[in-house]
Amino acid sequence: MATFIMLPDGVTGTNNWQNYGGATADYTLVDDDTFVTSYIYETRVNGEVTFTMADPSVAEEDIDTINHVTIKLKAHYTNTTGQSPPETKTLDVQQASGIYTQPSDTHTVTNSVYPLYTGASAQYWHHTAAWTYASLGDLQVELKLTQGARRFEYLRVSYIYAEVDYDPAVAADNATFFGANF
Repeated sequence: MATFIMLPDGVTGTNNWQNYGGATADYTLVDDDTFVTSYIYETRVNGEVTFTMADPSVAEEDIDTINHVTIKLKAHYTNTTGQSPPETKTLDVQQASGIYTQPSDTHTVTNSVYPLYTGASAQYWHHTAAWTYASLGDLQVELKLTQGARRFEYLRVSYIYAEVDYDPAVAADNATFFGANF
């Protein structure tokens, strides 16, 4: 089994989230794991942002079958008012490819570290249709804050990527076609 990752390369659709520094959320602030000055955040319930993902870094002919796609992100809850216990925030993560959108995956963030969120493995991009290279190229990831957001508090996301596990294509050689002694 081989693996590669896909990083965000743009934003599409509704974008309510903010950058570190106050501008509208930008994909360049969630493409690495430097969370101190590189993150996006949201304070409003139902605030959403949708990232487009870069094309796969592996050539299509190098992939035999794509077994599943796992969306992973790191999220940080910051209790800026010092209230205790910390407020629970709920983040919905949804992946889409083309016109098909998979059901969202809900993640509850309650602490002040950057826990690794691992989304559910998705073997199919459309009901029973296995992932294809083209559907991976159309991958989008939507984040939506669905619970929480007391005044002056927010949810941070510092890193988001799609991890793709696949079976590598087997290179054919003359022995494959003509026998081992060729």
